[in-house]
Amino acid sequence: MTDKPDPYLAAYQREKKARIEVEQLLEDSIRQLYERNVLLESQIVQIKNQQKSLIQQEKLALLGTLAAGVAHEINNPLAFVSSNVTTLNAYVSDLLNVIPKDSLNEADTRNINFIMSDLPELISDTEHGLVRIKDIVKNLLFFARTDADQLSEVDLLLAVEIALKLLGPKLKNVLVTQNLQPVPKIIFNSGELNQVLINILVNAIQACEYMSNHTSKIGVDLTQVNDEILLNVTDNGCGMSEEVQQRIFDAFYTTKPVGTGTGIGMSIVLQILEQHDAKIVVKSELNKGTSIQIYFPISTSM
Repeated sequence: MTDKPDPYLAAYQREKKARIEVEQLLEDSIRQLYERNVLLESQIVQIKNQQKSLIQQEKLALLGTLAAGVAHEINNPLAFVSSNVTTLNAYVSDLLNVIPKDSLNEADTRNINFIMSDLPELISDTEHGLVRIKDIVKNLLFFARTDADQLSEVDLLLAVEIALKLLGPKLKNVLVTQNLQPVPKIIFNSGELNQVLINILVNAIQACEYMSNHTSKIGVDLTQVNDEILLNVTDNGCGMSEEVQQRIFDAFYTTKPVGTGTGIGMSIVLQILEQHDAKIVVKSELNKGTSIQIYFPISTSM
């Protein structure tokens, strides 16, 4: 008599085998999911670090663009300050040699009178030069602030004025019209705001440089529109085609010659504005010019 297989035992073994396979599959899936999650977290950290690095590289590139003009602006007042100080030293030396004498002849008297009449003007020029240097350095430091991740109340009108002053040397051949109205303060990272303003203005200047057949014009308007603040920067430069407009916020996309642009400026501008709930609208027409409109929300509290 041959023993027949127990159908219940066979069913139990099949169910047990299937359960083990499912458990193993589930365990493998959980392990793979965990490994992918760890990898994703690592990649997120890496991307954030790369973003910070790119932002810093773009800021350094902008500072490099400004460096030549800033150095020129500093050298001019320094030249006459140095000259005046040298002259003052000579005058002081002459006074020390002349004044102690018991008697003064007519020539010495005329010399002293001339020195005394010239000293106030020399001192005034020196003070004026020092004030100019102080303002230039203050504006540069305002732009280069590194208070990353810190939001504060920012005077947008003052920030725009300082950006225009910093770019003064590059705007010498450009007719700049300003309509800057007092507006409420905004909540923004001041260093990143400066970066946005300089980027937008530098792009307008460079767009005008491509058009050598007419007077370059840039308009800067700051107004309040309902519950938003509108900054509108316009230029009559080379403008953009529809294809270029669709890609201006793409990272590493640039139409500038090699060595003159990184292709991440506008990408960073968009990123910074979105982080601060601000909006940007670009309107451009090829060979006619561009309008960059930035809408900043008005915040009543931090």
